[in-house]
Amino acid sequence: MARYIPKSKVSILQTAQNEFVIASTLRSYNGSYMELSDGTFFAGNNPQKPGEKLLKRKPVGSSFGKSNNNSTYRKINRPVYNELSKKTPIPISKPQPTNKDYERGYFTRYFCKRVNDKYNYFEINKKTYDNLNVKNDNYDYNLYIIGNIKWILLETPNKLVEEINNININLLLNTYPFLNVLFNILDEYEPLHTRNFAEKLFIKKGTKNILYKGYFHQHPEKGFMEGPFHSTKPHKKLFTNAQFNVKTTQTQLQTQLVYSENNVVMGTDNLGSQVSVIQPNINSSPPPSLGKGGY
Repeated sequence: MARYIPKSKVSILQTAQNEFVIASTLRSYNGSYMELSDGTFFAGNNPQKPGEKLLKRKPVGSSFGKSNNNSTYRKINRPVYNELSKKTPIPISKPQPTNKDYERGYFTRYFCKRVNDKYNYFEINKKTYDNLNVKNDNYDYNLYIIGNIKWILLETPNKLVEEINNININLLLNTYPFLNVLFNILDEYEPLHTRNFAEKLFIKKGTKNILYKGYFHQHPEKGFMEGPFHSTKPHKKLFTNAQFNVKTTQTQLQTQLVYSENNVVMGTDNLGSQVSVIQPNINSSPPPSLGKGGY
């Protein structure tokens, strides 16, 4: 029988990023969740059919809590407390890869966790990582374990992005257990690829339309274009089937219009009546192109 939770004892909320993990697997959970009056959490938004039990990640903040034991410790060890209370909390950060990172195919991600915490990793930037690494006095560096990982952005000829990142994570698990809880989206930051795209994209080569396979991006003005990101280097536009059909129809209409306007002459039929006759004009220029496909 499904567990029933009275609506009066539950609040239905939305998670913040990396706020919860699933209790049975320790994997990150994002989405709707229910907070019960007894302080427990469950996935979903239906009190009659609660989902997996959730655990809330511990907040990263000051080294001191507000319990009675902490208050007693502060009184007994006032000099130590005064020194540690000056420390800056470790800032959580989620750096984004740059175009240079995509050109290289990877970038470095940095992470951190408390020494007494089992799985509550969080991401930091390079500056924070370097400060902790050199034991900068602004931080209570003794409380934290830090690390970094090479994060793949583009596939190689032999392996997909997910495969390589999974290998890199597994190589670190002995040193950083449960690191896969933090890095659980193995293709995170990978740009758009035709293998995961619903429509087929084509590239124009001469008079032919060739099926395009590989990375692409969407320019706000020029539409789909080849390559994982937009750059100043020349790169071609890509087209869907529908866009090619519209382009072909427009070209045909324009050709007919120019042909009609430039090549109408007056003649007579067999009965001597005057009629309009369309004839080729060998001196006329071809109709203007509707576009080159675009760089």
